[in-house]
Amino acid sequence: MSIPDERTGRRHLPLSVLDELLDDAAVAVDCLSAIVRVCSEATGKAVTLFDRQGNVVASSRPEAGRQTTFPPLREIVRGHTTTPTSADPVLLPAELGTGLSRRKILSAIVERGEHLGWLVVDEQPTPFHPTDEYVTLRCARRIGAQFLTQRRITRVAWNARSALARQLVRGSGAWADLAAGAEYLGVNVHAHRALVYVRESEGTPEDLDRSLVEHTERALGMEVLSTRGSEGILLLIEAPGHVASPTVVRRITASLETAAAELSPTGGLIAGVSSVYEPESFARAYREAREVVRCIDRFTHGTGNRVLAVDDLGPARLFLANGEVSAIRHFIDDMLGPLLDEDAASTELIRTLAVWFEQNRGMRRTATRLSVHENTVRLRLSRVHVLTGLNVTGDASHQLSIHTALLVLRLRDHPAFHMEIRCAETDEPKRIDTLPDEWRSA
Repeated sequence: MSIPDERTGRRHLPLSVLDELLDDAAVAVDCLSAIVRVCSEATGKAVTLFDRQGNVVASSRPEAGRQTTFPPLREIVRGHTTTPTSADPVLLPAELGTGLSRRKILSAIVERGEHLGWLVVDEQPTPFHPTDEYVTLRCARRIGAQFLTQRRITRVAWNARSALARQLVRGSGAWADLAAGAEYLGVNVHAHRALVYVRESEGTPEDLDRSLVEHTERALGMEVLSTRGSEGILLLIEAPGHVASPTVVRRITASLETAAAELSPTGGLIAGVSSVYEPESFARAYREAREVVRCIDRFTHGTGNRVLAVDDLGPARLFLANGEVSAIRHFIDDMLGPLLDEDAASTELIRTLAVWFEQNRGMRRTATRLSVHENTVRLRLSRVHVLTGLNVTGDASHQLSIHTALLVLRLRDHPAFHMEIRCAETDEPKRIDTLPDEWRSA
């Protein structure tokens, strides 16, 4: 049995009792926190568990050391940056200029040759005892075993969710079986979702799918399912029923643009976002997102990341995704040839055309969006008529031709489309479930 020391908060534990406490901690709901707590009670010290990146996983302090604070992990492990091969504790001295005002016991979390994190015991509120290093070692080894166990459980759950996502997109399997499996995994199988098709570039990390899921769930606050195909990654992103589909898609697109910049800084990642659909129509969502990616792939130049939604391309995506590329390029030259010089005047005309279509061909809304007078918009559209022969305001077939041509210019990343055509793109991504009332749809 243990003998508590009221002065230090330390529990003097025989070895068998320590092992029993660690066994009990290993089966606790939050086992890592429970093991750290056992370490703190057995040593009477403040203890913190860090992952390899320096994030605090769990922390525990005795009553007498409640005010103890730990410096950042990089200051603690200064001079111990080599990859450790065992959990053998190291006693770190307190030294001026190192950020360590008190001694610390540092034990690596190492399991099967893999370094998983660090367990740090602070010499607070009492001096170290000869057995503290041994207790730290035993706790570090238990934590390493639990890290691997949790990783295996997480991998099984991830694979099961991935299989469920694949079945939902394919529409395969009996619905009753899918619903039962989803309930077991805690997935809302009845939720409406948007589908994202991501085509990876060379050099992207192998765990890009997991990183995208984590980033998107954190940014939007919604459930995300993921699965891998032969050509890329599929994300099924839940959409709340009280928010309109275009708003959901805009926020998803903005979140993915941010994620692409962080996770694929060298560029080359392209993604297409579908509209929001009910589960029975996820196969249609897949076709939409895949067509968007195909359009980007066929007409985008350079190596930058590109994320577009099906609403950005409209029905013309069918023509762009499946038509002959050379014929489409000749068509663009024929339609907008005089406007393709990319000088300031031509760029301004193309921008005006793009905003005019975006604003549903409304003169007043276009003028407001461009911060010009309505007559200026009319003069610019008349100038387009003179230069191209296309009556953009009065001929429906000409409007369709110009709109299609503008889509290709957008895919080519024409300078006119860097002028913040969509107001929504200038905002930071918001959690879908906390949008302002004016963005919501009944």
